[in-house]
This record gives sequence, structure tokens and C-alpha cells, in this order.
Amino acid sequence: KFYRDPEMQVIKSAPSSPIGKITRKVGDLSLVKTPGSPSRRGNVSLFGGKTPNQSFNHSSIFGGGKGGGGRGLSKRDLTPSRNHNRTFNGTTGGGDRFIPSRCQTQFDYANFMPYIQPEDSTFNTSLSAPNSPQKNPEKEGMKQMMRTKSSSDMSTFNDERIFVYKKNTAPLPPTGHLNQPKVLYSTSALATSSVRRTARHIPSAPERILDAPSFIDDYYANVLDWSTSGIVAVGLGFDVYLWHSDTGDITHLIALDEENELNLVTALKWDTDGRYLAVGTMDGTVKLFDPERCTDPSTARELRKMTVDRSCRTGVLAWRNHVVSAGHKSGQILHHDVRVAKHNIGMFNGHCREVCGMKWSPDFKYLASGGGDNVVNVWNANQLSAGDATPELALNEHTSTVRAVEWCPWKTSTLATGGGMQDQTLKMWDINGGKMMKSIATGSQVTSVIFNSDYKEVMTSHGNPNYEIKIWKYPSFSEVATLGGHTARILSLAQSPCGQYVMSAAADESLRIWQCFKIDKSTAKLAQRKVLGGSIR
Repeated sequence: KFYRDPEMQVIKSAPSSPIGKITRKVGDLSLVKTPGSPSRRGNVSLFGGKTPNQSFNHSSIFGGGKGGGGRGLSKRDLTPSRNHNRTFNGTTGGGDRFIPSRCQTQFDYANFMPYIQPEDSTFNTSLSAPNSPQKNPEKEGMKQMMRTKSSSDMSTFNDERIFVYKKNTAPLPPTGHLNQPKVLYSTSALATSSVRRTARHIPSAPERILDAPSFIDDYYANVLDWSTSGIVAVGLGFDVYLWHSDTGDITHLIALDEENELNLVTALKWDTDGRYLAVGTMDGTVKLFDPERCTDPSTARELRKMTVDRSCRTGVLAWRNHVVSAGHKSGQILHHDVRVAKHNIGMFNGHCREVCGMKWSPDFKYLASGGGDNVVNVWNANQLSAGDATPELALNEHTSTVRAVEWCPWKTSTLATGGGMQDQTLKMWDINGGKMMKSIATGSQVTSVIFNSDYKEVMTSHGNPNYEIKIWKYPSFSEVATLGGHTARILSLAQSPCGQYVMSAAADESLRIWQCFKIDKSTAKLAQRKVLGGSIR
């Protein structure tokens, strides 16, 4: 039998025991073992019926060999080990960690989650002390992303699991998300300057709305213009007001006598320098004003008053240097040289009804005029002083009054015209050959048209039945945007000198300013570099 010697700290056997003294420390052996549990050293069980380690030499200890002094334990007295050929490092129980299956782990989702910006994270994600003077915003944001889940209730999230040990697919990233490695290590087959940009945002609401009481609802009148110096002139009945776009100030320029109906303002136009304003009235008179000299609208005196015998209402004005051309109700176009006393230097007589649309080409070589006779005439500037001038082209494809007339600024041989209620089309002309290049059905009366050079687009305003502004892509004329808000037909459009803003005037007595052509600074700089790079140094 075994007994413990407290002084020697060894295990001894009774003299009658066949097993000799074993001089091992008590701490190295676990004397009480359950079947199948390993010991700390050699996994040896000292009792028959317990589980030994098969790699251990049992006969040398228990005397079962040839030199043994007594009966040893045979193999049949030992219970076979349940953990055959299994090695333990002294730790009982299961493994220290769980290694999941890679095919069942959502690593795509785990890689995507750190890039999501939390909206309601309240954790302090600073990189150092709270009062640290320097912080890395990128790393600070990354820490905040990683801590988002720990700061919230894990039971309230909605399918935002990082590891899910089942077969599933990662959710799609939000719109506009770019994977950082993909951005860094991917290349485009096209040059950076030629990569197609995303569609720009065109505001559907105006930037500003101005009241315009007494704005006349007349299809044959043109009482809105935006000067190159940034001043908007608008005729309201017998008065003319100026709106300064840089400051927002409003100036009352002139106030004509209301008792005389012939003083009604029916046309106005700034000169090419934006300094002088020409004003046409119902009696056919053209007056010239300098806004800097007019301090009191009731006593304002015009710089020049130009009248012609038997003339009638002035419907439209157009400047060419020092010559102002006036289209009248009689169908005649009179040319006035503001420098000389005998101002009437010529006349174009090619319309049989009132002239309501007129515009000089960007190079001032041709004058296009539209009238109530459904005809668009193109005149040569060399015939200004000719007594019997005839139009070089007479375009008669429209079936209604032509009020909208505009030249393409980047292609001076292209002319755009818009028809009235019975026509409702926008037509593009090549004046070199006199042929119509394109006809676009707009669905409503076309009252005005302008071009934008930055985006190569065309804007049209419309009257009955739809009071809308439409933007078209040139030259495909696919519709880019439709702007609404006016409650009556839109009669005029005026573009700012920078080209980004457009003012619309309608019969609902309101002026609306639209920022439709906001310039992208990166695109402008790129275009500027191309121009400078192609110039001679």
C-alpha cells in the first residue's frame, strides 16, 4: 500500500508491495485521475485499470520485464486510452479559440464596414490626449468607424453584421461609394481629361424672384436686357428700372408721362459696352440714356431722341457699335447712327408685318430679323446705308410669328429661330447654304432662345400652353432639364455676362433668376491650361 512521508515529500510503498520506492515529487504527479484524463508528466497512471500512455515503458516501472522482482501489470489489466496518439500540453478542456471556415465568413462586408461614416457616434476618437494640437483627420475618422458598433446596442442593428458564419453575400455599397484600393490601383483606358463627368445638378427653383408690376403682356414687345456691365434693365409700363446684380440695388431710371399712351415703353437694349441704354416707345421714338447721369427719374433727360416721320411702334432694338437698329410695327427696320445729327442712315424693308425679333451675329456681319409674317430675313451689314437693301436669305419654314431669334456664339454661321403658337418649333439654320439643319417640336409657343458656350446648350422659353423653360443639348437637342414656376407665358430671357445666370420675365409680373449654367472650376482650369498650352510662347 502507498503512504505519504511528510518529511521527505516522497511516495513510498509498503514493504510487502512488489513495486519499489518511487522518488518523484508529489507536485509532478496527479494521483487522482479519472479515466482518460492525462497526467502532467508522461501521462502515466499508477493504478491498474487507469489509462496509461502507450508510448511509456510500463514494464520498466511495474516490474513486468525480465528483471522485475514480482508480478507486473499486464496489458490486459490496463484500460485502453480513449485519446490514442493524442498529445496534450497540460491544458484540460477544449481549444483556446474558434477558427471559422473562410468560405462562410463575410470578409467583403467586414472590409466594407470601416468606410461607413457614422451619423450619431458619440465616442472620443482622438489619436492622443484631448488637448492634442495635431490630429490626423483620416485616422481619427477610421477609429470612429471601428468604434461605432461598440458604442451602440448590438441588438438593434439591421443587417450590419461584420462576421456572419453562414453562407451569404455582402450587401451592396451605397451609391457613390468608391473602394479606396480600387481607386488607388485602378487605371482608366481614357485620359483623365476625357473621362465622362457625371450629370450636373440644375436647380429646379430660381435663385431669386423679383416683382415686376405693370409688366406688359405683349408678344411683340421686348423690355428686358442684361448689360455686359451686370445691370438688368426692365420696362414696366411707362417706367424703366435697373437692377444691379452685384449689389442687388434697384434704381428707378426714367418715368415717362403716363397721360400720353404713346410713351409706353415697348423696347429697350444696352449697347455692346453696357454703358448706354436705348429705349423705344409706342410712338416709334428711340431715346438714349446714360444711367450714370440720371439721378432723378422724373426730371431725367435723355442724351438723344431719334424720331422718323410716319414711324410706328418700336418693338425690338439691336446695337452694332455706334448704330442702333429699330424694328417697327410697319415691318421696317430703321438704322440710327447716334454720333451724327442726321441719325437715320438706312432702312431694311423686308417684312410685311411687325418686326418682333432681331439680333446681330457675333461677328456683326449679318442681322437676322423675325416678324409677324412668319419669315426670317438675314441681312448683310454692308447694306446698312443702301437705299434698296434686300435680304440675303429669306427663311419661310415657320408657320407662325417668329419672335425668338439668336445666333450660336461658337459657330457664327448657325442661327436659331422659334415659332409662335401655331408653329411651336425650334429650327436651326446654316446661313452659308440657307438650309434648315434641324427642327425640334417643343410642344408650346417659343418666345425666346439663348445659347450657352460653357456647356454647349440651348435654352428656350415658352408661352401657351406650357409656361416652362427648357434646356437642350447641342447639337443632339436632347432635353436636359425643364424649369417651371411661372404662372403665365414667359416673354423674355436675358443671360448674365458670366453666362451662369439667366433671368426670365413673364406675364405673371415676376422676374426669376436661374443658375442653370454653373461653371465647374476644375473644367474651366483644364480648358484654360489647354488654351495656354496650345499658344505660342
